Amino acid sequence: MRRRTRTQLILLALAAALGAIVYAQLRHEDTLAPEPLTAIDPAAVRAVAVACDGCTPRRFEKDGTQWRMLEPYAREADATAVAKLVAIAGAPVRFRHAAGELDPKKLSLDPPLATLVLDGTTLKFGTTDAIHGDRYVEVDGAVALVPDRFSARLFAAPENEVAAPSR
Repeated sequence: MRRRTRTQLILLALAAALGAIVYAQLRHEDTLAPEPLTAIDPAAVRAVAVACDGCTPRRFEKDGTQWRMLEPYAREADATAVAKLVAIAGAPVRFRHAAGELDPKKLSLDPPLATLVLDGTTLKFGTTDAIHGDRYVEVDGAVALVPDRFSARLFAAPENEVAAPSR
């Protein structure tokens, strides 16, 4: 075997080994990725309703490709603001408790501080964890702890979610 051919075969074997290592690392990282709060596909959501303690209830529906606010105003909605509300369903879960494991009253889940309804699936939001600042969220009877990056959106004024008038 010529020296050049041998060198090319060694380089090819090294490239294949590195490819296998990268593939194995990506698979490992996928297994460590936190699971989402729900299995809801954000692109498939057609109806959104938000209610919270001390704020105005808001309701949105997707008409084709455009979001419309139905409550408290009947106007075109800001698609980015509604998308951020829908994205809450995919928040990464840090810890999930089985149904009945925690007292909902102690976590302000009965009654909830806020609710988000996405196509009939209700997410109930309670207080935050004192240690990590994660929000308690009840979905389908189970209670999850998720990073609290979205609370401002739940308690926002309806005026923040109305589309700007076009000029």
